[in-house]
Amino acid sequence: MKKILVAVFALCFGLNLLANTKIDDLNATDILSVVNQINEANAQIAVIKAQSAENNETADKNVLFKTVSEKKEKLIEQIPYLIMQIEIDEEQVQKFKHEMQNLESKIKRLKNSDNQNLYVKNMLELERMRLDGLFYSSLLNLENIFKEGGKAVDVRLAVEETLLSFQTEFYAQFKEFKDSLNEEALAAHKSELEALEAHKKTLEEILHYLRDNAELLTSNYIISELNLKTAIDFINEKASFTSKFNVGKAAIIFVVFLFFVSFTTLLSRLTLWALMKFFVKHDSDRQTKGRIVEIIKRPMLLTLIAYAIDICVSIAYYPAPMPIKFANFLAITFVIAVTWLILSVLNGYGMVLINELTKKSGRKEVINLILKIIYFIIFVIALLIVLSKLGFNVSAIIASLGIGGLAVALATKDILANFFASVMLLFDNSFSQGDWIVCGDIEGTVVEIGLRKTTVRTFDNALIFVPNSKLASDPIRNWSRRKMGRRIRMLIGLEYSATTEQIKKCVDEIKQMLIDHPDIAKGDDMGSKKASRYDRGIVSIDDLAGYKSNLFVVVDEFADSSINILVYCFSKTIVWGEFLAVKEDVMLKIMNIVEANGLGFAFPSQSLYVEEVKK
Repeated sequence: MKKILVAVFALCFGLNLLANTKIDDLNATDILSVVNQINEANAQIAVIKAQSAENNETADKNVLFKTVSEKKEKLIEQIPYLIMQIEIDEEQVQKFKHEMQNLESKIKRLKNSDNQNLYVKNMLELERMRLDGLFYSSLLNLENIFKEGGKAVDVRLAVEETLLSFQTEFYAQFKEFKDSLNEEALAAHKSELEALEAHKKTLEEILHYLRDNAELLTSNYIISELNLKTAIDFINEKASFTSKFNVGKAAIIFVVFLFFVSFTTLLSRLTLWALMKFFVKHDSDRQTKGRIVEIIKRPMLLTLIAYAIDICVSIAYYPAPMPIKFANFLAITFVIAVTWLILSVLNGYGMVLINELTKKSGRKEVINLILKIIYFIIFVIALLIVLSKLGFNVSAIIASLGIGGLAVALATKDILANFFASVMLLFDNSFSQGDWIVCGDIEGTVVEIGLRKTTVRTFDNALIFVPNSKLASDPIRNWSRRKMGRRIRMLIGLEYSATTEQIKKCVDEIKQMLIDHPDIAKGDDMGSKKASRYDRGIVSIDDLAGYKSNLFVVVDEFADSSINILVYCFSKTIVWGEFLAVKEDVMLKIMNIVEANGLGFAFPSQSLYVEEVKK
C-alpha cells in the first residue's frame, strides 16, 4: 500500500508540472499562426517533391523532406489544444463579416467592368475568406462540443459537415469562378489560384486529422458528468499557489486514482460472482474460487490503473484535450489491460467448466480447444486495435490478407494442417486428456490437445510434443478406452516327468480357480448384459465399450524343455497398479496348484547320454 501511495503522489506531481508546462508553451501561440505555418510547410513539401521528381528521386530519401514533415506533424498535433483556447471577439467577427460584404459588393461592380485583374484578385480574396469562415466556424463548434461533454460521434459529424461544405458549396463556387475566366486571366493569376487550392488542402488536412482523432476532442465522461472543474476551482481558491503546481487538479487526481485502485479485489469477486451466477449451474469448491479470484485480480488491477491514469491525465490537461501521443499510449495500455482481463476471465470460467466436467467425466479437451480459439480471436482483435492506434491502416492490412490469402495459406500450410487435424481429432473422439495412447514410437499419457500440437507425457517422465497432423494420419492405439478387461497371458512350463492325469487335473483346477476369482472378468460382467437396448446385430456392445472376459486354460505345446500350459484371461480392473496385484495373486495361486499336484516347473535343460562302444 505504501508503494501505491508513493506512486500516486509522484503521478499527481508529475502530471501537474508536465501539463502546466505544456499549456504554458502552447499559450504563447495562436491557432491562426499555426495554420499559416502548416500552410507554409505544405508549400515547402510540394517544392521538395517537385525537385525530387525532376532528379528522378523519391522525396522520402530527402533529409529536408523528413524535417519539414516532422515539423508539420508537430504543428498539427497542437491544433486540438489550440481549439480550446479560441476566444470569440464579437468585434472581430463583425469586422470580418463587414469585410466580406464589402468584397461581395465590390465584386458585383467589377464583374462586368474592364478591370478584370482587380476583379480576379478580389474574387480570390473572397473565396479565401469563405474558406476561413467555414473552417474557423467548425473549430468553434468543436470547442463547444468539447465543453458540453460531447461524444466522438458528435465531433466526427461536425467535421464531416464542414468537409462536405468544402467539397460541394466551395467547390461549385470556385469552379464557376474559374470557368468564367479566360485563358489570359488564368495564366496571369495561376500562382494565386494554386495558393488558394493549397490553402484549401491544408484546411482539409487539419479537418481530416480532427475527424480521425475525434476522441481527443471529447471530454472524459467522469469529468463532465461529475463537474470536476467546479471542484478543482474550489480547491484552488482555498489553497492558492503562485507556482505551476495546481493543487485542485492534484487533489482530484489523488482521489480518483485511489478510488479505482481500492476496488480491485471487490470487482474481482463481483466478476467471479457473475460467472457463478449466470454461467455455472453448480457451486465450485472454495479452492477453485480462490484461484479464480487470484487469476482475475492482477489484470483487474492493471485495467483499473490504466483507466485511472487516463482520467488523471485528462484532469491534468483539462480544459484542454491531452496530446495525441499520450492519448494513443494510454489507449494501447488500456487495450492490453482489457485484453489480459478478458483472457483471465475466460481462463477462470474455463477452470470452473473443466472442474464440473471432471466430476461428470466430460471431455475437457473440447473446452480447452474452444477457449484457445476464443483466445486467438481476442488477441487478433486487440492487435488490430493497437495497430490502428499506432497509425497503421487496419483496413489495408485486412484487405492485403484477403489478396495474399493464397500466399499465406501456402506459407502456413503445416500450421493449418495441424489446426484442422486438432478439430478432426476432437470430432473423431480418438482420445481424450489423460488417455494412455501409442502412436508409432510414441507412447504415454495425453496431457493436452492444442491447436497445433498434442502434448504427451511418456512413462519415463519425458514430455513429447506431437504435431496433430501426425496423430490424425497415423494409427493410434488407445489403452484407456476400455471399461473392463486387462489381459493376463502366461505360459506355465511343467516338467516332462508329469503324467497325463496330473496335467489334466492341474489344468482343471487352474481354470476353476480363475472362474472363482472375484477379480477376473467373466461373461456375466459384460457390457451387453447392461445395454440390451442396443441391437447386437448392428454393433458389438462389448467391443464398442471395451469389455473383455475371455478365459482359457489349455495345454498349448510341447516345448524343448517343458509341457506348456497357456493361461489366458482378463482382470476386471484396467488400472495398472490394481492389475499387477491381481496378476500376482493369480500367479501365486497357480504355484500352489502346481505344487499340490506334485508337479514342478520346468526350466531349460539338456540331457547328455554317453554311449559305450564295445571293443
